[in-house]
Order: sequence, then structure tokens, then C-alpha cells
Amino acid sequence: MNSLCKRLALMPALVAMNVNIAQAVAPAGKQVTAAIALQGGSDSMVKWSAPSTASYKIHVLVPKNGTETNALYRVYPKGKKAGSTRCDGTNAKYPCFEVIIDQTQHQNAWAQLVLNGDAETQWNFVKSKGYVTAVADNLGTTELLNVSALVRFEDTVRAIGKNYQGGIIFYVDSTGEHGLVAAPSDQSIGIRWYNALDLTTGAAGTVVGTGLANTTAIIGAQGAGSYAAMLCADLVIGVYSDWYLPSKDELNLMYQNIGPGAAAPLTNVGGFAGVTYWSSSESSRFNAWYQYFSSGDQVSSSKFIPTRHVRAVRAF
Repeated sequence: MNSLCKRLALMPALVAMNVNIAQAVAPAGKQVTAAIALQGGSDSMVKWSAPSTASYKIHVLVPKNGTETNALYRVYPKGKKAGSTRCDGTNAKYPCFEVIIDQTQHQNAWAQLVLNGDAETQWNFVKSKGYVTAVADNLGTTELLNVSALVRFEDTVRAIGKNYQGGIIFYVDSTGEHGLVAAPSDQSIGIRWYNALDLTTGAAGTVVGTGLANTTAIIGAQGAGSYAAMLCADLVIGVYSDWYLPSKDELNLMYQNIGPGAAAPLTNVGGFAGVTYWSSSESSRFNAWYQYFSSGDQVSSSKFIPTRHVRAVRAF
């Protein structure tokens, strides 16, 4: 926001109104969303750059004082050729697309930038080059286009619930670049955690990011055989063969984000059964953690129980 306001201050045709500058510690008082006025007929613009190379749906926040029926946004997924004054969607190297928003229909609400009314419109952005702008050069010189400083880039590839790299995304980290996917279906409807060996495997990790190490430790200790961890390690879906048995917390994220515990519209998009699923987290020599996908409860009990389901995961 701060850098945006600095840029806008250099544009004489822009007037920034009601802007709160973000600080490390929020001061007392009411937060006010920034609103920006673009003078009609000018070449002034507000610009939002894509956060990474990905396919996005674009949502713009229309301010409560937005009254323009022809609010114009331009999408430059691959950037703009220097000196170019045309917006051409057929240009393969520097495509540009124009979308009109009727602000009177979306005041104080989010509106999606779409082509031909298609809500599934996706824009393939290139990081550091692609961006979206709001402009007012299509309006009369006496008109003002009021826009909010807030725009959302909805990642349509690396988003929870989306199909990606052999599975269904159930976790995305803070960078938006990496996360975890669950296999699209169960690998077993009943298998033991143990390989008939009474020992501690060292698979003690429970947090997100420890499932692969757990699986490696389990197989290293137990060797060949038919059991939950080995079943996941042997899985191949398309070109992806790096699957593993999820840790306790990874399993819980599956339940919460794409399982029966997920909020609509993602409720059980992973197609889980309302039964128990093994995690790779060992709790003792004799017990391991599993989770009820009917209630979300996590319990530690005997590794020898042969009725637990298995759903493999992999990282991207």
C-alpha cells in the first residue's frame, strides 16, 4: 500500500483519498480502505502486478462510492511492449484484454474480471511482467472513476481443492509456490501400519513437512512387505512417484481442507470415506496415530489393526 501510494503521488491526475499506511503494529482507530480517483480522459492508471507465474482469476473490490457503469480494467498477462498504445487480445507476445465493470452492480463488493461472462476465465500471468490496470481514458474528461486499492489474484492452479500434479491440493505454504496434494482416491480400505515387526521405527514426526521422513524411516526399519507406508511409497500416478504416508498434522489438514471437515464448497472434495485413516506418525513401539474422518478425532492405538484406510500425499 505504501509503495502504491508513493507511485500514485507522482501522477498529477490521481487523487488518493482516505488512505491508511500499513505499519508493523496497527495503530488505534478504524481501518479505512484506500480509494483512488482517476480523472476521465487521462492516461492515469492504477497497476497491480501478478504475485507469481500462475493462472489466476482476478477479483477487484468496488468501493462504496463507485458509480461508473463503464469502469475499465486492462489485463496484461505477459506485460506490455514499451511504447505501445494498443490493447490487443490477439497479440501472441503481449496480449491485452479489456473488461468493463458496472460499479453500480457491485458497490462495496468484489467483482470478477471475466471474458464473455465466463466465471471460469483464467489469466496466465508471467511473474515480474504480467499485471492488471484500472484506467479512465474511456470516460469523459468531467468524469471520475473511483476504484479501490484492493485486488485479489486467485491462484486457479495452486489453490486448495484444485487438481494439481497427480492429486488434490490440500495445503499451500505462505509463498504460494509450494504445498501438498492428496492422491485422488484411497490406496487401501484396510491395511496394517506394521509389517509384523515389533519395533520402534523412529517415525516420530507429527508436524507438516515430516510425513516423507517418517515414511522413509518406517520402510528403513521394516523392510519389504505390505503395509501402509510401503503402499504409499510404491504408488505411481502419471509421472509422479514420490508419494508418502502423511504425518499426523498433514492428515488433519486433509480432513480440514478437502475432507468432511472442510467448509463448503470444499466439503469432502477429496472423496474420503467416513472411516479411520493411518498417519505415518508413530507414538510408541506398539501404537501409531490415526484419524476418524467422521468426526476429526485423532487417536493413537495398535499398529496391528488391519482396518484403517490409507491416502497417500506428495509435496510440490
